[in-house]
Amino acid sequence: MLIELHKHVDSMPPQGDDYAGRCKFCGDLGVRITSLGKVDVCPDIQLKRPHVEPNDAAKIIERCCRSLMFRKVPVNPLSFDIARALSRQTTDDPAPRQTMLDKYFGWASSQRLRKFHLVIEDLRDVWLLPVASRKGTPHGYWIATTEADFKEWVDRSKSAPIKQLTTIHKVARANYPILAEQLELEFWKDLPPAERLAA
Repeated sequence: MLIELHKHVDSMPPQGDDYAGRCKFCGDLGVRITSLGKVDVCPDIQLKRPHVEPNDAAKIIERCCRSLMFRKVPVNPLSFDIARALSRQTTDDPAPRQTMLDKYFGWASSQRLRKFHLVIEDLRDVWLLPVASRKGTPHGYWIATTEADFKEWVDRSKSAPIKQLTTIHKVARANYPILAEQLELEFWKDLPPAERLAA
């Protein structure tokens, strides 16, 4: 795997004003990594204790984790921590890159940005998690929970390299199949006639 495993520290938000009411096991995600490295439903939910309803991003993360387990792909704890952090963000309130670097990648020293990009690529390419990003204001990262939000990100990303476009298509196919078909049609439509025949 491209990302080295790090010693997993349960990186819940520090206790303070924004912590009130968050589940101590999962941080309101609904799933957590067990001591055996498996992703499992939060113990409070399993025991039918009061628990906040996981948001749409958390539900997508849970689905992606189940897919990873089905495919027998190990869940990288750092990727899990980043996914959990992004589950609290939206297109209107994305997680700034510098905040993520400072909070989760201090251990990586001069390689922080590179390691961060590897985790984002892991979430998109391996997890098939629809992690969207924006360089304009408000800039940052979040999990796209609607097809329209994902499509806006795709439209901004169309000038990306082929590898990234392939990943975008895989994520779209896993999360928004109708949009994936539209992307395929646009790809063929945009090819010059001579290249269509060669393909």
